[in-house]
Amino acid sequence: MRLLLFVLSLTVSVGAFASQPLVGNVERNTNGVVLITNSATCYRYTINAQTEDAAISIRKLSTGDAVTASGVLNDDSCTAHIDSIDYVGLRKMLGYWYSDEGIITVKDFNSLSYYPIKLKEFQLGISFRTADPINYRYSVTPSVGKEWVVFLSDTKSTTFATIQFNKGTAVMKIYDPDNGEVTKTLRLAKWGDLK
Repeated sequence: MRLLLFVLSLTVSVGAFASQPLVGNVERNTNGVVLITNSATCYRYTINAQTEDAAISIRKLSTGDAVTASGVLNDDSCTAHIDSIDYVGLRKMLGYWYSDEGIITVKDFNSLSYYPIKLKEFQLGISFRTADPINYRYSVTPSVGKEWVVFLSDTKSTTFATIQFNKGTAVMKIYDPDNGEVTKTLRLAKWGDLK
């Protein structure tokens, strides 16, 4: 009987420290990277990466980015032990972007609109809002290097892309979901932030 009680208490203890979904916003400061949550115990948790992949993903995040991660919150030390970064909302992605092929408005961390209007037409004064937009739901996940993986879903299909940012510009490569080949490369420039 004592052995059974010991095993049960050990199982409950281990279960208490199993990875769970963690949601919050990132803040970088002089002390490191902090996860800001709605927790009643700690508002700010110092992030402690538990894997190399998590450490690489955390290094790519900026203040104001939203994060969904797997890990454990330690309320005694106000530390978030992160095993993996599952989804991110990139603050630098928000706003208006343009390319030779169209304009993209990224309204929030999960919806964007693509207006297929040529840049020259737009520069001649034609409003991009006259073009019928393709509205997407999207999610972003970490990738190797400086790229991020973007999953795009409209009313017809789901595809994926990669995006890499560089000081007010970005390169988005859209892939064929069946064969993985690049179908389109958009060289984007930031036009401005959403008001």
